[in-house]
Amino acid sequence: MNSREEVLENLGDYGGADFTVRKDDMFVSCASYDTHVNSHRAIIRNDNDFVIGVVGKNYNPVNHPDAFKTAENVIMLSDLNIEGITRDVGCSHNGARAYATYTLPNHRVNLGREGDDVALTISARNSFDGSWSFVVEVGGYRFICTNLQVFANNFAIHKSKHTRGLNLQRVADKLSEAVVFYDQETELWKEMVDTKIDNYTAMSTLAHLAKAKTVDSRLSNHLSPLAILNKPDVIRNKTMHNLYSRWLSNRKLLDSTAWALYNAMTEWATHEVPTRKITQKNIASVKLDRLDKVRKTLNEKMLPELKLVA
Repeated sequence: MNSREEVLENLGDYGGADFTVRKDDMFVSCASYDTHVNSHRAIIRNDNDFVIGVVGKNYNPVNHPDAFKTAENVIMLSDLNIEGITRDVGCSHNGARAYATYTLPNHRVNLGREGDDVALTISARNSFDGSWSFVVEVGGYRFICTNLQVFANNFAIHKSKHTRGLNLQRVADKLSEAVVFYDQETELWKEMVDTKIDNYTAMSTLAHLAKAKTVDSRLSNHLSPLAILNKPDVIRNKTMHNLYSRWLSNRKLLDSTAWALYNAMTEWATHEVPTRKITQKNIASVKLDRLDKVRKTLNEKMLPELKLVA
């Protein structure tokens, strides 16, 4: 059997995130002379000389591969079962942002239906444009539909601006404890499977996620979901329509349950293709932002209203 170190080394390269950067001085051209910018520096890719960030002069960038290797060192030091581990890497904003998601298939739970298994995931994210800190966090991966599942309790193993000075063993110990939080979260998912809901409850939750502000007042006036979807302001909210359509399709597969509603949201976050070309180029960032919105909707709207405990 391969050692834990060999298992992680065999994951291969980091795809689009496999590049290094440098910090260069900045100048402002004015008439016939250039003025040096003392306070800021440009972050430039070494492979193509693209500027992908502007930072303070004291900022020390961490290359994506180095950030992900730090996360892998943490995984290696933990006592998690990493046999069969896989890694998915995504980049956006010309490489200014990147994430790596590690799926651990031997830490999985079945949610009552044949083939409906969710595995533990460890995600790491890094950026050069100040949008993300270096974060290592836990979540889930639903095999049957390849949805990424977010934890309602937002259990981040580690979050900092840099990987420098990171106590790997301390973070690894926290990662080992993540299985406890994973077990708690899967109990919540099982509760969702057993919790029946109707179209009105589903629409109200999805409206919170889609920021469709007029939906709840119309639901309180006993308008049907179909009638609400045909109102001009709601018609313009494409996210609301996409989410409700995904709710109807998940309801057919998973019954009218909170689990179907939750998967409608994570399916949208993971798989919905943006219509704008510039957004399509940055889909890696879009997915993580959507998943953060799903987590917020869980905690602010869905779980309190259904009296489910995270």
